[in-house]
Amino acid sequence: MERRNFLRQMGCLTTVASLANLNASLALAQHNTAQSFPLAIFSKVFKNHSFDQLADSVVEMDADGVEATIRDGGHIEPNKAESQVPELVAALTKRNKRLLIAASDINATGPDSVRLLKTLRENGVTHYRMGYYKYRSGTSMLDQARAFAAKAKELADLNRELGMTGLYQNHFGNGYVGNLLWDLAIVMEGISPDVMGIAIDLRHLRAEISGSYQSALDSVRANLSSVYLKDTRRIGESRAGDTRDMLDDVPLGEGMVNRELFRNAWQSLNPVPLSVHVEYFGQNPIAPDKIGPIVEAYKRDVATLRSWMA
Repeated sequence: MERRNFLRQMGCLTTVASLANLNASLALAQHNTAQSFPLAIFSKVFKNHSFDQLADSVVEMDADGVEATIRDGGHIEPNKAESQVPELVAALTKRNKRLLIAASDINATGPDSVRLLKTLRENGVTHYRMGYYKYRSGTSMLDQARAFAAKAKELADLNRELGMTGLYQNHFGNGYVGNLLWDLAIVMEGISPDVMGIAIDLRHLRAEISGSYQSALDSVRANLSSVYLKDTRRIGESRAGDTRDMLDDVPLGEGMVNRELFRNAWQSLNPVPLSVHVEYFGQNPIAPDKIGPIVEAYKRDVATLRSWMA
């Protein structure tokens, strides 16, 4: 079935004009001020919390909202999104907070993608983190990047029709498209960052790329949509050929990510949610009665980021 006909059946196209006004209102905020860039905390470690418990923690952390995992194994399973996304939004709204970004598995068009994106849009969510593209060994990486570019363009067209923005986070590790950034310039060539762009993860940028990280950042500057904030530092030589042995995740501003690097990436962005990730306590879900140190860590890193934005 042609995508446009499917969208009509889903009732999407009839709402595009009114929903697009929400994006326009965000763009009316003054450029590059803290007010126009709401701060989200990544909710992965809060998976075992109720929506009300999560929302209370967001208040305590002085963030503006959450980047919630709405994916397989996430805080909300995609097949439960239609009922649970409104519940999460309601819990946050009661505390004057927002669901700012949905961390999803979406990296291509299809009925499931449309259904989830439509649910998010109907609940006031305009930004989602995409699922990753991954390389297959034994095949030209350049050819694969071009194939991913075709998939990305189709998804970008869908985003435009629905009034959504897809965020592709550069990730650390072999096999991920975008770990060295150059390929994302190919994948997103000709796509407006208003409908699909890079959520530049500054920790991963510095972890993957040493002396030439500035050139790598410049290569994709036209494709930047958001900034993801976390930090790490190098601690010595690898013990077994694994670069992870050389890294120690630390509070924001105590490693290789600093105000200058952040503002370098941030300066050219249109108003968009930013996301703070705290990984120096690990990434596994934490029981509600053990979350105190994580809340304090997020509170500290959110305050650091606000100082950088001042």
